[in-house]
Amino acid sequence: MKKKTTSNKLVAIKPSKGKSVRLTDIAQRVGVATSTVSRILNGTPNSVRVSEKTRENIFKTAAELGYASHHIPIRFHKGIRSLMILSHDPREIFYQQIISNVEKIVREKGYACYFSYTEANPKQAGDLIDAMGERFTAGCIIFQEVNEILSGKNKIKLRNLGIPTVLIDHHPIPCPDFVSTIELDNERAGYDIVEYLLKLGHSNFAFLGASKFSSCVARRKGVVERLNAAGLKLKKNNVAVVNASERYKLIELFNSWKKSKDTFPTAIVSANDDIGYAALNVLESQGISVPADVSIASFDDRVSMVPWGLDNVRTPLTSIRQPIELIGKTAGEVLINHIINSKLAPSHILIPGELMIRSSTAQPKN
Repeated sequence: MKKKTTSNKLVAIKPSKGKSVRLTDIAQRVGVATSTVSRILNGTPNSVRVSEKTRENIFKTAAELGYASHHIPIRFHKGIRSLMILSHDPREIFYQQIISNVEKIVREKGYACYFSYTEANPKQAGDLIDAMGERFTAGCIIFQEVNEILSGKNKIKLRNLGIPTVLIDHHPIPCPDFVSTIELDNERAGYDIVEYLLKLGHSNFAFLGASKFSSCVARRKGVVERLNAAGLKLKKNNVAVVNASERYKLIELFNSWKKSKDTFPTAIVSANDDIGYAALNVLESQGISVPADVSIASFDDRVSMVPWGLDNVRTPLTSIRQPIELIGKTAGEVLINHIINSKLAPSHILIPGELMIRSSTAQPKN
């Protein structure tokens, strides 16, 4: 007996012939007031006091007549199978690799993706949210630099759009209650890095990172938690808010450590590999050897993201590897599940990383 198969063919949703669909047409079919239909389809649907059966009937009738509204759950629009992926930087290889795995999953489910970039510009992000409404997008996946998509007016616009949304990597603190998140277990990753460095014999630590990112906050929290468990603390002078491009800050920081030799750390934990490699380069330009004088450990394992990475880096970083394929696969599955079942509560999934030990870490001299 042959198995029954379902078609993934895209079906256009056509309005009623001869005229555009009016709210009064829907109201007459269902037998309710036009104002009730208006509030459910264009206003505040959850505040309207009608039975679940009536609400469902309004959605079903509107979809059948071809009325377009994001308040209509996607299950009533069987033909809509387009998804938006928003990223802040098309050159970011980390996001590119995750996106390719997301696209693979959603394509298998019969959905097509289109991609747009915010370039970390809030206005551009807002325009792209508007575009999702115009294209009647079924769901979206977001990579943002800071909070250009999920803050201010853009956050309100995205909430009102009412489509399933999955956020990967950085997210606001606290995270909006209407989005799902998929990310590395950053706190555990910070804990694991310190665990390894402690076993090597280090006791004087520093932390370098951009505190505005949620991943950085969680990573630092894990670092502090493991140090506290060992009876150690991060000294105030050994914590710096710095970006990879701010070499002058790193130079000033390391010079201040050299002037006060008792505070120069033997182990530096950087919030990401970009900062870690910048710190490594500045240290070596100052005649400080890595790892002979200072060990550096980090997060993301960027050298594994390009085929020639390890061959062209003199001192590759010990780093927590992001499970790129699993993050992309999980994000795609979560998004599809929420499209199919609009009543699911947002998901918040932490995925373990893997410590990759390389030549930037060693036992301290003393």
